[in-house]
Amino acid sequence: MKFQIIKLLLILPITIAANVSANNFADVKLTHIKPGKSDAQWIRTKQFSPMYPMDLAMKGIAGCGIFKVTVNENGKTDNVELISSIPKKVIYKPAKKVIKKWKWQNISGHPNATEEKLIRLDFCMGGKTEAEAKVRCAEQAKLKCSE
Repeated sequence: MKFQIIKLLLILPITIAANVSANNFADVKLTHIKPGKSDAQWIRTKQFSPMYPMDLAMKGIAGCGIFKVTVNENGKTDNVELISSIPKKVIYKPAKKVIKKWKWQNISGHPNATEEKLIRLDFCMGGKTEAEAKVRCAEQAKLKCSE
């Protein structure tokens, strides 16, 4: 059973099976709050949904977090600060690990400069298909992300 879960986590980078026997799927939705994606100097080099942190998936934890992310002039994540989350503080460490791994590229045409970003990550669980999990996550992302 553990091997099947690990295999699924490696094979399905966008959505993962959180509970294979119950056939529940998970999804992660990234929302660019400030600057908007089209106004940003730095954008992630790989534009796909972030991976669901294994720590959260194994515990069946869903929720959201709003983070202030600082991208330095070299395109590296310098700082990740939790602004708010549900559940409170549980999402910070696993999400920070994911965000710190992101690589950034300058798409603005301007010289490299430090940029602060405000982003929201929604970690959603539930749904019997990948499509259903994405729909649930889109709905969750419309809700307030603070207690």
